[in-house]
This record gives sequence, structure tokens and C-alpha cells, in this order.
Amino acid sequence: MAGLPQNPIIQLTGFKHFEKRALVELLSQLDCIYFCEQEYKQQCTHMIASKPSRSEKFLAACAAGKWVLTQDYIIDSAKDGRWLNEIQYEWGYKTQSISQYPVPMESAPKMWREELARSSRPGVFHNWKVVLLINDESRRNIFKSLRKPPIKIEQKFKTSQMLNLLFLRSSFLFSGIFVSHR
Repeated sequence: MAGLPQNPIIQLTGFKHFEKRALVELLSQLDCIYFCEQEYKQQCTHMIASKPSRSEKFLAACAAGKWVLTQDYIIDSAKDGRWLNEIQYEWGYKTQSISQYPVPMESAPKMWREELARSSRPGVFHNWKVVLLINDESRRNIFKSLRKPPIKIEQKFKTSQMLNLLFLRSSFLFSGIFVSHR
């Protein structure tokens, strides 16, 4: 396993029930810890995704610089009886350079894992100030799992403050939430 001294700590995202059941059966043949929770767990070292998505677990794993891999990583590792090198199973592996904007979703895991590995930043959103104008509580909770290091959420913000990002979904518009580092 590239750079990891311990057995992987795995979560799955985006799989149908029968697919997940088959992957969990294969995981039981390998040395690992498996989290079956719906919410992202920061202890996770490997996120196995059915496809690139905007789900909480997929985005949080990207933001934390974790390995985000295809299901073939589990399948091929189980066939070999040991954990294989992650690199060729990473979403975005075949993308050589990321020169287009916006970055294709399938390239985000590799791009952020490599960026965080070579920088001293503790996470993608380090030192960001973000406003969430989203009424839906479940959608706001997604952003809570993306924060690393921990951030402080305030109910009021000044429009004159510098922001890195504004998340807005008009059908869920309710109130502004200012997000800043403690």
C-alpha cells in the first residue's frame, strides 16, 4: 500500500445494497477495518466509490486527501489475497494533467490527495471563509463533514468580509451561515 504502514480503514459509497454486500464479503477476506456507517468517518483511509459524485463521503474523502478508489481495488486485492498498490485504482488515475476548469469530478480525488501530500495544509478548506445559504439541514450537514481542521459556524456575517466560496441553492434558500476558522 503506497505510503500506508497500517491496514486500510475502509468506507463504501454509492453502491446498491447487493453490490455492497458482495464487496463486504470480499473485505472479510482481507486485513482491514470496515465502517458501514452512512456518515463519513475521518478515520477512514480508503473510500471505495461506485462513481465520482457529490455525496458527503466522496467529497469529504477528497477534501481530506484520502485514497478514493474504484471497487476493483477490493476485487483485485481479494483475488491476490493481499492489499495491492492503490495508484492504478484511484479515481482520476488515467488523467495525466489537470489543465481544464472546472476540474472533472473523476480527477478530484487524485488531485487533492497529491496536493495535500506535497503541501503542509491540513485540509482542502484550510483558512477558507465560506457562506452557506442553504435551508435544507441535511445539505448543510454535508459541509460540516468537509471541514478539516474544525471550523466555527456563526449565524451572522458581514457582507464586507472576504469569502473564498459561497454555496447557494435557490430552492433551499433560507439564511446565511458564516464559516470561519476558530
